[in-house]
Amino acid sequence: MNTNHLFDPDHRSKAPLAFVICLSVLIAAMLLASLTQRSFWKVSVSNVTYTNFNGILIRAKLLKPLNATGTHPAPGIIYIHGYQNNRETGDAYCIELARRGIVILEIDAIGRGNSGNPGQPDHPDFDPSYGAKRSLRYLLSLPYVDSGRIGLMGHSLGAELVYAMALQDASVKALVISGFAYRDDASTDMPQNMLMIFGKYDEFRKRMTATRDFENEWMQTPRTRKVFPVPDPKLGETYGDFENGSARRVYMPKITHLQQSHSRAAVAEALEWMKQALKPAKEYWIPSNQQIWQIKEWSTLVAMLACFTSLGPLGLMLLRTSFFGSLQSPVSGNYACTGRLYIRPVILNGVLMWLYFPVIFVLFGVHIYLVRIDKVFPLMMTNGIVWWFLWINIIGFIFFRRWFKQQHRESDLTLYDLGLSYREDRFALNGIKVAKTCLLAAILFLFAYLIEHTLESIFLVDFRFIFPFASDLTAYRARLWFTYFPFLLMGFVLMGIFLHGQLRRPQKATWLKTFVSWSTINILVLTIPLILFLLLQYVPLFAFGVIPFVGPGGMFIAYTHNLFHIIGVLIMITPISTWFYQLTGKIYLGAILNAALVTWMFVSSQVIAPIPV
Repeated sequence: MNTNHLFDPDHRSKAPLAFVICLSVLIAAMLLASLTQRSFWKVSVSNVTYTNFNGILIRAKLLKPLNATGTHPAPGIIYIHGYQNNRETGDAYCIELARRGIVILEIDAIGRGNSGNPGQPDHPDFDPSYGAKRSLRYLLSLPYVDSGRIGLMGHSLGAELVYAMALQDASVKALVISGFAYRDDASTDMPQNMLMIFGKYDEFRKRMTATRDFENEWMQTPRTRKVFPVPDPKLGETYGDFENGSARRVYMPKITHLQQSHSRAAVAEALEWMKQALKPAKEYWIPSNQQIWQIKEWSTLVAMLACFTSLGPLGLMLLRTSFFGSLQSPVSGNYACTGRLYIRPVILNGVLMWLYFPVIFVLFGVHIYLVRIDKVFPLMMTNGIVWWFLWINIIGFIFFRRWFKQQHRESDLTLYDLGLSYREDRFALNGIKVAKTCLLAAILFLFAYLIEHTLESIFLVDFRFIFPFASDLTAYRARLWFTYFPFLLMGFVLMGIFLHGQLRRPQKATWLKTFVSWSTINILVLTIPLILFLLLQYVPLFAFGVIPFVGPGGMFIAYTHNLFHIIGVLIMITPISTWFYQLTGKIYLGAILNAALVTWMFVSSQVIAPIPV
């Protein structure tokens, strides 16, 4: 593996070309995502902001079909996402409804995205609707919205919010709830024209429906008998009359809770329901099976990957400059971890990662019974993940120290060989090099953030795929970045010691082959334990209808959902740390950069609100 070849001034570097290609793909993908949500110039999309009754800012995305005017008003719908999401999560429904002639207000519920913070539930000005009621008034104020054709939609907690509104407001003529179930207070005519979408494998079914077997039990429950005007209602059949608001239907796709936000079948059901209930203009209607929202979802993923990939060639170009050139260094020593010396720490890593629930449970015990932490660390779901990530790496470092002392005695292995020290004889940091490393990491991070921020302000799309990953920061969330960054930095430094030091695999014939090999193996080491954990949750669910991990109020289910997001993050950031470890021979540049990127992901996308357990 010849690292010096990459820095040879007589060698023509391909880094500038790779950087330009990444930028081109990034911009093209963001443009395609934007065109998709605009239905290729048939829908105008804009950011709107308005103030809640308690002075808290609400941000929303307004999708307005071009045919909607003051003289020809269109139906209007508000969509509200689930607890741990932002407005973009409803794009599958909202894009398709807007391109069929319906005005859509897609809100960041208060405490999510770029809306303001909700405050404490015991405060007299706390809004339990998280801005939903104010959003309805805003939608009704638009001159091109027909106030007689208003619908509400939501998923999970968002469905709970819109259900409560529709139950009390007869002006709401249609309701679609997914991942949530109507309650005992529903009747045969309120809420009006109600469609319930609930997955056969929805993990929250016991909490939402009080059933163990939703498919066979739900339609015979007392709740359903109050809502449906027939003695023996069936899943997938429509009852009642749209004209008098008594239409009722329960649709059960064979999917989980998360999938209900991105299901073609569920979207098609909602489209047909709103068509019958709100009667948009027939000439603009498109068959419900013709859906384009997936283009946007994949485009934003490609854009995100292109952005993070561009940091590699950009970092190489900067390392080739005279200022940062002192950071150049090949991986030192001949150490490589193989055989049993490799298997043992890999297994230990898996065991530590499986401490996910116990460590998080301890944190919430501290929060509930000893000292409340949410005023300083308001991202309560993120707190559990950061706490877990930090502590498993601290425990792992304790085992690393024992291992290193033994290796040092037996084979004279040094911390310099592992990429931890700047001196061969003892552990030492080089102040100037560390400062330059921090500066280079800051430049790379700011480039990633500013390019996303700029493109989001132009195209009104952010970095996401199923889950929100990274978006522009409000001033408050930017301050939170500095709150969480030190803890994630410590975790990533310790992870780098383990991943690139102790677990370093043998080098391959070329630099690129080594990068691909090390990145792939490192990703597998970090993600396989989490994938196995997910299998332990979902194999019994799909095979026997049993959910092993539920927790108080379904808390463990929510944190199991977060593992999908964590796996995605690890897949994206592990090659970054591997790349810069190979270029600098040290773990620090990759650790600092990854800590900055992941902190950005968490503080921009995670919820600030009480956990509904």
